[in-house]
Amino acid sequence: SSGINAEYGQREVINLQKEVISLKDEMQQAQANSVSSTVKQELKSYATVLSQNCSAAIGTKRLQAAMKRASAPATKEDRSMNLMVFGLSEAKEEDDAATLRRVKKTFSQLGEDPTVKVCKRIGEKTPETGLSISLESRDALLSLLKKAKQLRSSEHYSKVYLSPDRTLAEREECRHLYKTLRELRRDNPDRKYWIREGSIKCD
Repeated sequence: SSGINAEYGQREVINLQKEVISLKDEMQQAQANSVSSTVKQELKSYATVLSQNCSAAIGTKRLQAAMKRASAPATKEDRSMNLMVFGLSEAKEEDDAATLRRVKKTFSQLGEDPTVKVCKRIGEKTPETGLSISLESRDALLSLLKKAKQLRSSEHYSKVYLSPDRTLAEREECRHLYKTLRELRRDNPDRKYWIREGSIKCD
C-alpha cells in the first residue's frame, strides 16, 4: 500500500512539473508575442516618422533650391557692342527717329556710319543721362571709341562724349565724371581737360 502511494505521489509530482513547464512555455510565448507586437508597432511608428521627416527634408531641399534659383543673379547682359553718348542735348518733344538722326550725324563727324540696332535715352531727357546705343558690329564700336576724342575739336560737338556701355553704378560714376569735366572746362577755358582710363587729365 505504501509502495502504491509512493508511486502515485511521484506521478502527481511529474504531472505538476509538466503543467508548470507547459505554463512557463505559454507565458514565454505570450511574452514573446507581446514583445513582437510591440517591436512591430514601434518599427511601424519609426517608419512613419522617418517617411514624414524624409518628405519634409525633401520639401525643404526643394524650397531651398527654388529660393537659390530665385536669388541667383541674372545672367550678365552682353554690352560688348553697346556704347553711351553723353552731352547730346535733346528737345522734350523730340521723337526717337529724330534722336537717332542726331546720333548718326554725330558719328558722321568721325567719318563713321555704323548700323544702329537700338537707340534709347537712359532716364530723363538731359545731356547728363546719356543715350544707350547698340550697334551691329563690335569693330564699328571700337572704331568709334578710338576716334571719339576728335569730337573735342568740333565746333558743334565739342561737348559730346562717347564711352563704352556700363552698369547702372558705373554709369552714375561716369555721369559725375563728365559733369566735373564740363565744370573744369567752363571755369578754366585756357586749359585742356580730358578723360583717360576713368580719370580726368589736364595739360
